[in-house]
Amino acid sequence: MDAAMRMLARRSLSEGEIRGRLAKRGFPDSQASEVIHRLRELGLANDPELCVRLARDYREMRGYGPAKIAWTLRRRCFPRELVEETVRESCSPEEEVAAASAVLRKKFRSGLPQGREGAARAYRFLAGRGFSPGACRRAVGRLPKDIREGEEE
Repeated sequence: MDAAMRMLARRSLSEGEIRGRLAKRGFPDSQASEVIHRLRELGLANDPELCVRLARDYREMRGYGPAKIAWTLRRRCFPRELVEETVRESCSPEEEVAAASAVLRKKFRSGLPQGREGAARAYRFLAGRGFSPGACRRAVGRLPKDIREGEEE
């Protein structure tokens, strides 16, 4: 129990992360399960609450789209079903497009390069952030018309 408390003193961890770290330190799985059960009783381990909070932070602070949020949460050892439910509930298609547009405005404050290459660059940037293809197209579609049409100088 002391090892788990020291882990949680640094930052919030998912139950899967706690279990994995205890296993690396040589604790048997049965003992790790008992520790996690006790942490739940004390309110120190709450995967659904932590998953929702992290998804919100990844979206609002880091500018991640749903796919990257899901990938990041799975890397933090949350159960797949919980991750899928959290991502589905945390971001509607309209919110995804609004978030993608906000991320574009922040990234390209001084404007995009002219022409189709500017629109392609913006699309690639958003796709790399985990936004869906539809949200990428709609967010890029909100850019100035000369960029969308690939106006040549």
